[in-house]
Amino acid sequence: MSLLAAVLPWSAAQGSGTLKEYVLRRADDFRMIPAAAMKALEIGRNPACSVAEYAAAIERDHRLTIDLLGMANSSLFARGAPATSLNDAVRRLGMRRCHALILSTCTAGLMRSLPFEHAEVREALWRHGYLTAVVCRHLNETLRLGFSGEEFTAGLLHDLGRSLLAATVPSRFSAVESDTDEPGADILDREREALGTDHCELGTAFAVRNGLPASLIAVIQHHHRPHEAKELQKLVAVVAIADHMANRIENCPAPEADEEPDNPFISFLAESDRVRAALDDVTPTMANEALIEAQRLIA
Repeated sequence: MSLLAAVLPWSAAQGSGTLKEYVLRRADDFRMIPAAAMKALEIGRNPACSVAEYAAAIERDHRLTIDLLGMANSSLFARGAPATSLNDAVRRLGMRRCHALILSTCTAGLMRSLPFEHAEVREALWRHGYLTAVVCRHLNETLRLGFSGEEFTAGLLHDLGRSLLAATVPSRFSAVESDTDEPGADILDREREALGTDHCELGTAFAVRNGLPASLIAVIQHHHRPHEAKELQKLVAVVAIADHMANRIENCPAPEADEEPDNPFISFLAESDRVRAALDDVTPTMANEALIEAQRLIA
């Protein structure tokens, strides 16, 4: 019997309301963007904003300051000597990239605060998001796609709904994740059948409530189906490609070359051969370094 079939329908178990309503009620207790981060993001939208003013807004939140400096000095973003102050980090990275890094550090903070039943679930979800983000950044730089940090943040956040499910209804999350009766079935279809909703729908609702940018909302909503993303399709496609690649690395760290399946989302970007070549450059060493960095940032 499928694990999904062994789980009672939500209405029978809970008495009233849908699982989606329950998860989102619980999610109201989880703050995605602290007040200081929200203020910094608001200030940063003003073209006349100074570096000092921007940094001062961030410094009102000690944890955010530590996280942002940690991200700025990570192997992905560090250039030359370490940034020892927020002013230094903002000058070095630029306002637009700092904007993306603030959202990235808020994601790390959210993952720490979510009440996961098992620490290994938190770590697995964070590792997957971080590895996806690293592949997104690699594709952006290699293919010169023109993003300035938003691709990294989008990679981190794409599975936000899975994290919400794991934190609020862990047994049901585990049942969906562990069900292997139909390995070829669409994950969203499996979730809707078992839960009456899916992780993309839940993540999108939470992102909208927390005022995330439209580009990130589109990624959270459409990363399994980029053809539905319309004008934001390029960013969504990058994340879809990276998500698929991250899953392949995690499930089979060193596959045989002739056994590697083609990434089904490559066609959404121009010059498919260049995209394949860029993915071929994602080495086991790069993936391992990303996973070590992920562990450091979530600690």
